[in-house]
Amino acid sequence: MPDSYELLQAGFFEHPFRRYGDTRYFYPGIKEQRKALNVANDFIYDNSDPSKNLGVFAGPSGGGKSMLAMKIAQTHYSVPDVGQIFGMYMNTNTLTEPRHFLMALIETLSLPSSRSNANRLESIFERLQDSSDQLLIVLDGPPVDQEYLTELLEWSVENNKKIKTIIFLQDINNVTSNIGSLSQFLGLYVPFRQPTPTELAELLYYRMLSAGNLEPKLVITEEEMNNLTRSHGSSISEALNAAFSFIST
Repeated sequence: MPDSYELLQAGFFEHPFRRYGDTRYFYPGIKEQRKALNVANDFIYDNSDPSKNLGVFAGPSGGGKSMLAMKIAQTHYSVPDVGQIFGMYMNTNTLTEPRHFLMALIETLSLPSSRSNANRLESIFERLQDSSDQLLIVLDGPPVDQEYLTELLEWSVENNKKIKTIIFLQDINNVTSNIGSLSQFLGLYVPFRQPTPTELAELLYYRMLSAGNLEPKLVITEEEMNNLTRSHGSSISEALNAAFSFIST
């Protein structure tokens, strides 16, 4: 009978360490990630101060910011007496033009396309004003275009906080220099640390389980997994790449 490693090599299992554009292998075993999710959840539900509709999470490189950002944007939030919360994730490190940002929002809200940025903005405002739905913008990286985001958040101040934004940044000393005039809307700032080697090993183990490997230790022994996590500086991305390379050789 083939073991887990042979089945993985034959393509019968999903690869547990490959990078995906979704969060199907997200495992909230890292304390700092759980804290960030809880704080983000409270922020999304909080409508007490419409003028503070921007949250910032700052973490080190390789600390799992992208996965957290995607998880928050893809989560279905259910609020009594409130319609659907539409989440949009965008990697702003690859954003090339402001219109791409607005076009992504149009697509998120299933609105008709338009060739005018002004019309795109107006259709977003009309869509949200005429319903109880809300919009959650999650940016993975610094806000490249602040003009349209400022207009969206200014509108939200006057409209019951129907648009909220969460930005994930590198761990930095001066947050305001990275978000510029958007700091006027800042209502939440949360720093988080990298995972411990023990947390990383647990993350790798459960990713293998969720990928279909019912006996992960047949693929990577406990000693090999601990060696991988100890030697990669508590970086999630580096540990995933190392594990990928290990079982691919």
